[in-house]
Amino acid sequence: MVERKRTEMISRDEAVRRHLQVLYASQTREKQIFISDLKEHRKRKDRQMFNSIIYAIGPKWYQALSVRQRCALDALEMSIYQDLLEGRPVRCIVIMHKLGLVPLPSFTELMSCVFLGRNDPKEMLAQLYFSTYGYPINGKRISYCLNARLILSAILYLGLDNLIFLLEKTFAPDKSAGEPEPKPKRKPPVKVPSPYLAKMVAFCYEPPQIRRKPPPPLPDLAVLNEPYEEEPIMQKPPPPPPPPPPPKKRLPISYCEKLAGINPIRPHVPSTTDIYDSRKSIKPKGKTRSKTNILENGTKKKKKYGIGIDFRKKNKHRKKLVPPTTSLWNAQYTINGVFQVQGKTCFVLGNVTILPALGELIHGGYALVGGQNINIHCGFRGRAPALKPDPCDCVKKWQDTVFKYVKETKCTCGHYFDLRNEGHFSQEELQYFVKPTIHAPFQFNYDTIYDIDAQKLYVEKEFKRIWDTDSMLRVDDSIANKLLEKKKKKKKAEKDSKKDGDDDDTSRMRNVPSHSCLGMNPKITDYLKCALRLMRKVNVAARLPDLHLVPELKEWMRQRLYGKLTSSERREYLRKSTTYWSMLRTLADQGFGHVSPPKDPLYGVPTTWKHKQSLNDRFRQYTDRYKLTLFRSHAYVTNMLWSTMYQAEFPDKKFREIYFSYLFSRVQDIQLIHPYSKRETAERKTTLMNKRYVCLPPGVEPKT
Repeated sequence: MVERKRTEMISRDEAVRRHLQVLYASQTREKQIFISDLKEHRKRKDRQMFNSIIYAIGPKWYQALSVRQRCALDALEMSIYQDLLEGRPVRCIVIMHKLGLVPLPSFTELMSCVFLGRNDPKEMLAQLYFSTYGYPINGKRISYCLNARLILSAILYLGLDNLIFLLEKTFAPDKSAGEPEPKPKRKPPVKVPSPYLAKMVAFCYEPPQIRRKPPPPLPDLAVLNEPYEEEPIMQKPPPPPPPPPPPKKRLPISYCEKLAGINPIRPHVPSTTDIYDSRKSIKPKGKTRSKTNILENGTKKKKKYGIGIDFRKKNKHRKKLVPPTTSLWNAQYTINGVFQVQGKTCFVLGNVTILPALGELIHGGYALVGGQNINIHCGFRGRAPALKPDPCDCVKKWQDTVFKYVKETKCTCGHYFDLRNEGHFSQEELQYFVKPTIHAPFQFNYDTIYDIDAQKLYVEKEFKRIWDTDSMLRVDDSIANKLLEKKKKKKKAEKDSKKDGDDDDTSRMRNVPSHSCLGMNPKITDYLKCALRLMRKVNVAARLPDLHLVPELKEWMRQRLYGKLTSSERREYLRKSTTYWSMLRTLADQGFGHVSPPKDPLYGVPTTWKHKQSLNDRFRQYTDRYKLTLFRSHAYVTNMLWSTMYQAEFPDKKFREIYFSYLFSRVQDIQLIHPYSKRETAERKTTLMNKRYVCLPPGVEPKT
């Protein structure tokens, strides 16, 4: 009995433990799913915030310029004038150096760009961009290097004031609007014989609300109502064609003269000069070569080795051996070797075999010779040529067979190939296709491929027929005529109001046709697109791609459309800046924008004074390369930080100067130790803490 109770207790405890394990496992799984969903949600939010930061920067080529870079660009026009007078671009190359271009253009290239852009510094920078990259500034690219971003941003800075002036001129309010109507004058209060008879009015105090001044009404924007086409992204230029083949080698003139039979006539040379005639002396056959040469005057001279000897050698080509041929296709032979017989090279053949002819053997019977039966061979019978094949019509046969099978064979459910619709549809009633219209091409309806409901197809066909003929509205002729008259009156009133010029901004925005670049509900960027397109002939900077995304122009257009910012909107900008900076700070902790120095094993090896100079040269190249990568990374991070600042929305020169004092405009100003970099400061701190009480040989790192 006791043992039974004990087993029951153990089984109950085991059941409770298992239940707790299952419950814990399910709760843990739910928490893991929640944590994974939370991570995905945060990743999505961070990605959206990062995309909003990139959108706030502006176009892909936009780069924020410091005060030093802007001051250098202000002096570019005078530098171009002075360099043209002097004939060499010594001042313009300094400005390009201050702008931060690495590597700098050559003197010849820069001088040609200075001459082409002598009337406008923006044109000079555009020519420099074209000569450097091979495509104009108005071509949209997928990505831009730092040099390209600096050149395009310099063009924008030089033409920004003129662009804003042209925008002010384009969006200036019409003068026909006139002055606003004067406010009605207040009537003087009626005098009452007794103050006690006057009506008493109790006022509730309300704090004054600061309302922003409404912007002036927009002018007539009919000039901008033209269709807008987005510029396509320019692809990389195709590789250059291969170089032409080298010219054929020309034969020397002496060879041609020799073929033509022209012999050169040379003057008589005296014997004292010891110069031999270039013509070869004719030697009789069978005589040995003498050690003396005969001069032109008939005297003999001993052979010399030096200046007066013609060293031209006779070209002796070895004669190529040609194997023998029997001119028979069925002859086979083996070559045992090549021997020389009486001064001639000859092939020595081993055996020659004649193969039997192609065809069937003609049997001529048997003959008894010497007690043996021998076959009598009467030659070979030739084979007849193959017959020419008949023309093939397999495609037609296949098509007819397939159509016959489709028409005569039923599927397993008892339906024909046209799915419950016996017979053929006409071309007009075919429900699988949509008839072409003025605005739409001939289309295939994918929704009705597997739709086999005849009633549904019939209803859709009837509804479409009714809708196309406008018989579904069922409007009487009298009502229709009244509606048409109302529409005509409304259009006439709108035309009259347009002529008078007393319509407001909202009505104009509604009257903008839908096919125009502004559209029905135009945004800030839509206004900028259409306005900047008309300024391309006047200003070079207006030809830049995606210019409507520049923050300064968007801010000006926003202020023109909606007025100045209120205090609540300023607080919203500040809140966005704090959220953006908290995200960028977390990214900086993870290594965003950080450039770790490359480790070269050469500097950890013990060396001697013999390698000092080569090590110094290598280290100089090493630091220059590292500084350049650091400069590009800091330029990218600076551009991102500047667009997310609250002060960057309303740029001030002093604030810009303070902000860019820690950030560099050229590579020479970069220091390898950055006091403001949070991650690098932490890395230096840990390195110093590890090496504080440890003395290790060079190249060996302490254990962390």
